[in-house]
Amino acid sequence: MRNNEEQFREAVGRIRAAAPVSLTGRWFNLIRAGGCDFIQGEVYDADAGKGHTRNIALLVEGVEAEDLEGFWPEVTGRPVSVEDEEVIVRFISSLGENEAELIVPLRNVSPSVNWGRFDEEKEYGIYESAIYPAVLDALCGIPFRRLLDAGCGSGNLLERIAGRCPDAECHGIDVNPDNVEAARERGLTHIYEGDAGEMDRLLPRGAVFDAIVFCGLLNRQVTARQKALDILQTSVGRLVPGGHVVITGYSSCHLTADDLSRAGLSVLRKCLPKNLFRDYGSYALRQLYLCRKNA
Repeated sequence: MRNNEEQFREAVGRIRAAAPVSLTGRWFNLIRAGGCDFIQGEVYDADAGKGHTRNIALLVEGVEAEDLEGFWPEVTGRPVSVEDEEVIVRFISSLGENEAELIVPLRNVSPSVNWGRFDEEKEYGIYESAIYPAVLDALCGIPFRRLLDAGCGSGNLLERIAGRCPDAECHGIDVNPDNVEAARERGLTHIYEGDAGEMDRLLPRGAVFDAIVFCGLLNRQVTARQKALDILQTSVGRLVPGGHVVITGYSSCHLTADDLSRAGLSVLRKCLPKNLFRDYGSYALRQLYLCRKNA
């Protein structure tokens, strides 16, 4: 019996033999796996007058996230049959967390949210049930004496980390004074109020970290991609050689594995392949980057 990879390679061969077509969709994502780039999204069917979601709609070459920005983008690639789509989905779902990447183009820029206490917001339940456990899992086996949670909210994740690693020195930054107060009420003493973009001003002079966590901040909570890149670069300067960075959150990540590599990081994890094809009508954590600073 042929294994998943053999079937995948055969499917890609059939797809490459097809003539290119152009598709329009309400939204498209880019999935990189197996040396190929695929388009996922809600494809518009002109005959039916409506859209339908395709887990894998096209095989593309030379397409970048910027080419898919906004709603109703058009993209050209080689069409994927329903039968080959099933083969590709099965193969990608079986991959390791560093063998596939989901890239979500910028569709719109949300206005800055004037949060109250984060643990009183509607998104918090998803963080508590799905995102925080994934971050804690990513940190397992990573030794650290000093950790920074950039965009720490009301300190809920930092409190869990401190509980697991009582000898570690845990620091947090948050721009919202209500969150800062709540975090300090949890007994977290190294909490700084301010914008993470001013990290160097907020943190103690010369302080460096073995691990830095971005649990939401470098997703679309920071509404400008350039600001996310600037925060990343500043944080890498505060990371010891061999130190680790975790990036995830409720919304889509601004950054890609290529961005992280250019910042001097080795990417160890990119996503949760088993979740890439879950129904977008219900929440599933798809993106989680784990990186290590190059020596």
